[in-house]
Amino acid sequence: MDARVFVNEFNIPPPTTETSEDVMRFLKDFEIAAKGRNIENEGRNIENEVNVRLQKQQILNVASQFRQRERTLEDTPPRWFQMWVNDENGFSGLFNRIGRMETRMDRMETKMDRMEARIDRIANVQRRSLGFPIDVVPFLNGEEPTEKLPQIRSVEDIDLLTKDQCTSYLNGYGIRFNPNETIKLKERLRDVVGLMSAYDLAYQFSGFP
Repeated sequence: MDARVFVNEFNIPPPTTETSEDVMRFLKDFEIAAKGRNIENEGRNIENEVNVRLQKQQILNVASQFRQRERTLEDTPPRWFQMWVNDENGFSGLFNRIGRMETRMDRMETKMDRMEARIDRIANVQRRSLGFPIDVVPFLNGEEPTEKLPQIRSVEDIDLLTKDQCTSYLNGYGIRFNPNETIKLKERLRDVVGLMSAYDLAYQFSGFP
């Protein structure tokens, strides 16, 4: 085994044994570390932008306080201040942009959760091609299925689910389905978690109990 293949900037230790399962473990750790770095960089850029805008706001607040103290005889704030407050690039605009940034961060988090689910599914397809059981795939919100739902490691696990359990899984993965379906529900769930080996695809599901 060529150890140079496993040298990485994340200090992830290489496989300790020359087995496919150990190599798949290294691959999953490597994917998670790379994804984490991307999220960290994006979050740091957004945080820096917010901090700069907030500091500008604080400086402008100080300037406004000094200006108001200098013009204590006037009943209304100076014109420049009124214009700044109403300016789309001023105070109100700042909070509008912060709101948009928060929306962007929420969308980014949703995209990362979806990306993680796709990565887990691809890893499971690879694991099944090597004859290993699959890992649990988190829902789109980033959370793993609750303890009330049986874990899915094989097509046999899916076949033992009740209809409520099966639809709970599909809803968690954001999969559309017809509530009148039976076998098709199990097939949809099989595909979304990465059970795609020849054995899995040939497996004949039974109806719900």
